[in-house]
Amino acid sequence: MNPPLIFSGMLVAITGFILFFVGLQAFWILAAVGVLMVVVGFFTEKREEVVPENPGMKFCWYCLREIPVEAEECMYCGLRQEPLKK
Repeated sequence: MNPPLIFSGMLVAITGFILFFVGLQAFWILAAVGVLMVVVGFFTEKREEVVPENPGMKFCWYCLREIPVEAEECMYCGLRQEPLKK
């Protein structure tokens, strides 16, 4: 079971139904997609969190490459990193 997919599917379906019944007839597709998301959520598993293989590494917030934990700036994209929460 994949609770995040089920929850987001319910939100999409409710939004689609509301827009459909308000008079925006083309939004039936949004309601159908939401229902499909809920159904698929019951038959799929939630993915595990992705962590770097090396414990001394972290992922860049922007380019998602592995960089050293203490790096304040990504050596690949050059963007400043958010500090790690301890």
